[in-house]
Amino acid sequence: MAAASCALSTSAPAVRSATLVSGNQVDAVDRCNSSRRVHSTSISLIRTAAHGRTQLPIRISTTTVQGLRERRSWKLVRPSAIALGPRDNNNWVEKEWNSFTQVAPSSPSSPSQSNTKGWTDGNGVEDSRVVAQLRNIAFAAKDRSEMHAIIGLQRDNWNKLCHMTVNMTTIAAAMLAAMNNGDVAGSTSASFGMSMAAFLLNGGAAGFMFLASKFQPSQLAEEQRTASRFFKMLARDIETTLLIDPRLRKAVHLYMDDVMDRLEVLDVAFPLPLTPNGLVKFPKEVVPSVLGSTEDLSETEIPANNTNGWSNEMVEDLKHTAKKLKESDIEIYLGWARNKERDNKRLAILAPVLAGSAAILSLLGPRWPGIDLAALASACSIAAVFGSSFSNGGQIGMIFELYRNCAGYYEQMVQDIQSTIRVPVCQREDGELYHQKIALKLGRRDNMPLFFSEEKTAGKLF
Repeated sequence: MAAASCALSTSAPAVRSATLVSGNQVDAVDRCNSSRRVHSTSISLIRTAAHGRTQLPIRISTTTVQGLRERRSWKLVRPSAIALGPRDNNNWVEKEWNSFTQVAPSSPSSPSQSNTKGWTDGNGVEDSRVVAQLRNIAFAAKDRSEMHAIIGLQRDNWNKLCHMTVNMTTIAAAMLAAMNNGDVAGSTSASFGMSMAAFLLNGGAAGFMFLASKFQPSQLAEEQRTASRFFKMLARDIETTLLIDPRLRKAVHLYMDDVMDRLEVLDVAFPLPLTPNGLVKFPKEVVPSVLGSTEDLSETEIPANNTNGWSNEMVEDLKHTAKKLKESDIEIYLGWARNKERDNKRLAILAPVLAGSAAILSLLGPRWPGIDLAALASACSIAAVFGSSFSNGGQIGMIFELYRNCAGYYEQMVQDIQSTIRVPVCQREDGELYHQKIALKLGRRDNMPLFFSEEKTAGKLF
């Protein structure tokens, strides 16, 4: 083929006929990685004919063009062979070649690029700046998750060490108070020494119990574990959203505001410092923990129009689910949380009071020999041990926080459903995916309806 091209270029006027190589030869050349030479030879032949240096008819077979198209991945406007043109029109071949090899511009209104809800530009390319911003938020959420996990382990160690110290100290004080009588002590000085030791041990135990009752180490550990889980959930939500088709996502401005609000709300709901911004351990009113963004629900609901995966039946099912969660599931967990908070408050007051009473009785025992104050001090110490064990060892504060967070979990779902149905349908997340997400959060299958009307609760996860 190289020889043919050289012959055409050197002796063009004398040559009377020329034909490009066949498709089989082009395939062989392609396998030898010389398609560029075929392309340049074709261009030189066409330009030679167009400028009148030869009057040869030029044919390009369909097989040849197909081989070039597969090799170079061209998007052809006219997938047809170039036919023989009039000999007196020298520019015809070059015009035909240019129109043949022209790449058609992509239409921004094509179905694959439309309705991307702001995630992509006009050419269908995902906005890299938006993706970078969301990855920054996901990284911040992962970092907070790790911080809360580390602090949760630390505060769980506090609970174990405090509980062990209080129990050992109180039991030692009870033994000293029981032995603090004339028969065992043997002398006034020994009796006074035991009284002072029992007083100090009971006093120290009462102080530890007071601090544990105030800060509730088991509840602190549960707060950090829950915070770590929800920050990790936020990061995974962002990563999963970036993996699905942009047309199935929520509108980009709504999703960006949502993840930023969730990040800020979680920072407020689960503070890292103990004081002065720590959560109130014994609130006057028990309410669900705020685990998601609180949006304005004053806007009217927008009915579905059977687009974007949404239908009126799906909206009604979600509204029925939100109503059931609010009337049943949330109230059940709030009732359990109120009961545990009341029991925890009683034990938190009782245990330090018993330990302090044992300390005073141990100090006053030797001064009233006729009254067996030592035995009474020992009994108060043992009662303080049981009270502290039920309160801190039983982790009633942790159970209270667990119930409150379960109510907050369902409360977040209710707010999410109510805010979603107030957004224009074209800006929502795909309806079928959203319905499946709610079903999975409830621990149910993606059916319509999500649950039967005779069921007492909507959630089956907890």
